[in-house]
Amino acid sequence: MITREHKNIIIADDSGFFRVKLSDIITEAGHKVKVFSNGRKVINEIKANPDWAHLLILDILMPEMDGFGVLKWIKENGMENKFPVLVITGAYEPSHVLERIKELGARGMMTKAFTPEQIVFRVNKLLFPDKTTMRQGQRVPITIPVDFSVGNDASTGFLINISENGMFLHTERELLPGTYVNLRFSLPGSERVINTRGIVKWRNYAGEGKSIFSGAGVNFVSLGQDEQDMIREFVKRELDKMETNE
Repeated sequence: MITREHKNIIIADDSGFFRVKLSDIITEAGHKVKVFSNGRKVINEIKANPDWAHLLILDILMPEMDGFGVLKWIKENGMENKFPVLVITGAYEPSHVLERIKELGARGMMTKAFTPEQIVFRVNKLLFPDKTTMRQGQRVPITIPVDFSVGNDASTGFLINISENGMFLHTERELLPGTYVNLRFSLPGSERVINTRGIVKWRNYAGEGKSIFSGAGVNFVSLGQDEQDMIREFVKRELDKMETNE
């Protein structure tokens, strides 16, 4: 989940907490960030450095100039094709607000109840659309505990994205490519426990200390038909949800 193709991202939010949270997540994912507390400062930055940003993450409610004002300025000044805009909001907005956001050129919207995996997924989908569309077995972000074992050595980690073919297992434990792991987890909304086996295809180490991006890419090697169908339907539902906010 850490990209080697860093991009430049502007974050606009009047909440210091969310500015820091977003900045930390996106910086750790490999991108460069500038943060601003209101829409007027964002516009001044765009005027001063019109070619710097590859993406704008924009809060709707801000002092001096809100997100609607920024979107309107971008549209009126012919800059809507310069970079995509991802709108964030503290609550689910009514349909007329969503329509207004899309009319003004925003490429997506998500609430502030995001997990780190969800924001990185949405950011990279906007920054690297060709890679996302071409990738087979598209993964969706998710955060659920998973019990796993190598031989008789048991551990607990987190499953932070999943596809029909595999998952990303967040763990500080060293799992080398080629290692077989036994996995046990339940999908959100289901009480059924999925027991399966996977093989580590790659390992990501994010540097010293703990990181949400430390873990292993695991391909499933033994899924029953029922489990395959459950995962396929779950992934489809999650993708459909994300499409409605784009």
